[in-house]
Amino acid sequence: MRYDVIVSGAGPAGTTAARECAARGLSVLLLDKAEFPRDKPCGGGVTIRAAALLPFDITPVVERVISGVTFSQSDRHRSERRSSNTVTYLTQRSRLDAFLAERAVEAGVTFRQREAVREVQRYPTHVAVRTNGHTYEGNTLVAADGANGQTAKLAGISVRPSHGIGMEGNVTPRDGVPSRWTETIGFEFGGLPGGYGWLFPKGDHLNIGLGGWRYISPTLRPRLDRMVRTFGFDPADLWGVRGFHLPLRPEGAPLADGNVLLVGDAAGLIDPFTGEGIHAALWSGRAAAARLEAYLDGRAPNLDGYRSDVEDGLWPELRASRQIHDVFHLWPELWVGIERRTPILWRALTSLLRGEMTYLSVSRKLGPVWPAVEFVSDLVRVLPPLRRLSGLREPMPPERFFRWGLKRPDPLL
Repeated sequence: MRYDVIVSGAGPAGTTAARECAARGLSVLLLDKAEFPRDKPCGGGVTIRAAALLPFDITPVVERVISGVTFSQSDRHRSERRSSNTVTYLTQRSRLDAFLAERAVEAGVTFRQREAVREVQRYPTHVAVRTNGHTYEGNTLVAADGANGQTAKLAGISVRPSHGIGMEGNVTPRDGVPSRWTETIGFEFGGLPGGYGWLFPKGDHLNIGLGGWRYISPTLRPRLDRMVRTFGFDPADLWGVRGFHLPLRPEGAPLADGNVLLVGDAAGLIDPFTGEGIHAALWSGRAAAARLEAYLDGRAPNLDGYRSDVEDGLWPELRASRQIHDVFHLWPELWVGIERRTPILWRALTSLLRGEMTYLSVSRKLGPVWPAVEFVSDLVRVLPPLRRLSGLREPMPPERFFRWGLKRPDPLL
């Protein structure tokens, strides 16, 4: 049997693309190397705006409903904000991804577990995908196998994302989740180049982690231990400790190539400011399905419309997020200090998480100030002193240097 669509990877992006395609009457094969339910590194936060992209309620897998946030800076200057509305949902990826896969199967998707993609052969009219012991044919292929996925590479597509790095672990308090954390999440800033630390309560335990630029990877474990102490727990009680990549798509990286599409983390579509990827995963999965249907029923000559959808609809948001990230991490202490004195930043954050505002609407609200944000962001990425100050060491895109007429500086090692 030849399927209309083969999807490699059953995370939020893959299951959404598969379910949406099946709902449109397409035959879909969903492959994943793991057996479900399976866990994967992730804080497990599902924002209100992300949940709104799904046509069903995720309450069955929600473990905490969050309305408060605690901000701290290097174990001092702690402040707490609370909203009368829900800020975000917390779940575990083992439960969420299994739930989304079940919804895909209900829509008519054929789901094959323990099927790692080993080889992709591409032809003008179809693709052939070889797994551990089977070969499947499809008219199209969706690479949705995450930050470490090999499907796009096997199909001859190179994204070459820049990477952040993260590490997380869990603590199970003897007397259950402390009352102060039952409806509150924690963020810790300061001393972590390009990132932050977090505490996310789950049903019976706490997920504690941190993320930042990739070069801090040798120091992640001692940094994590310090973070655990910052939140008042013993690092010796940590379990499930693991590191992970945060792929950031470079400008112009491929999203569609012939009969292959890239979605979610496999395409590097994560929010640079928060490191959150579920919203972009669901968004790109939905967009991919619409374009696959149009291509397979002959209404579109190719899948280039998907690239246009992302470049026009999602990418401007991610670009604005990255610019805000650059400015924030020049002076994180300044912004945390402002947050302690005024609720302006808190209101903006909750509006973003709830989907009441977008990064682009933030830029419009800033009006004449926004060009200054863009200008500072560009300077951070081309001037060595500002790169040092912000902790940025990754190579810069050539267009940044061309824009300002600067020579590419030597990498900061």
